[in-house]
Amino acid sequence: MTYRLRERHSTLAVWSLRLAALSVPVLVIAAIGHRQNRIDATATYGAMAVGFGLAFLALLAAIGAFEAIWRDGRKGIRPALGGLVLALAVLSIAAIGAWKVVAYPQLTDISTNPDDPPAFVAALAARGPDARPLAPLTDDEIAEQREAYPDVVSRHFAVDPARVFDDAHNLVVARGWEILGEKRPEEAQDIGTIEAVAITPIFGFRQDVAIRVAPDGEGALVDMRSAARNGAHDLGADAERIRAFFADLDTSLQGIGDEPVQGE
Repeated sequence: MTYRLRERHSTLAVWSLRLAALSVPVLVIAAIGHRQNRIDATATYGAMAVGFGLAFLALLAAIGAFEAIWRDGRKGIRPALGGLVLALAVLSIAAIGAWKVVAYPQLTDISTNPDDPPAFVAALAARGPDARPLAPLTDDEIAEQREAYPDVVSRHFAVDPARVFDDAHNLVVARGWEILGEKRPEEAQDIGTIEAVAITPIFGFRQDVAIRVAPDGEGALVDMRSAARNGAHDLGADAERIRAFFADLDTSLQGIGDEPVQGE
């Protein structure tokens, strides 16, 4: 009579792959649902916590599986390796966010002129009940912003305000931002304004943007403001949005007569 030894498989290896695979649709559904306004911000944060939590459990299961495979030669190296790789890929998104929480100050409203920021008017009606209130910046918040983002300042262009406004409008449209309201400076003394909504790349969190183009006697002075609607930290996204926008505006205006205006 022939006996065959039963191969022992690692249960943790199988669960590692299952948990890691489950985390992906959870996060994808959260991202698509929020971008399409089917899931509110609070529920999206909850789904993100579940998705990243599943990936973390998958990582722990993979580590446990590798230990068992090394210790007693159990089968399951492939599912364990698959779970490990997939879990690390998912958790890399959370790791980047965690790094930004540490690297950037806890701010959600950034302006090139924090003492007199462009006003939100249309955005007040568009922000939902779960959105953060748009309160004036405190002295400490202004100091934090200026220390962390010394390059985020007003910009002067020795160009007609109407031309600057048109180029700014075109950049807003090119970025796919939803325009909530705008006023073009038709007369030399008019102030042009644009209010729009930008969304973050992955989970589609909405951030309100206000742009002000004011005549200053020698051209136009441009200020920009970006404020996150939800969350306690913008992860540096508001400042980066302003930097990128001004870089493109410089290029659009061919760098003619533009210069930053340093805050006091």
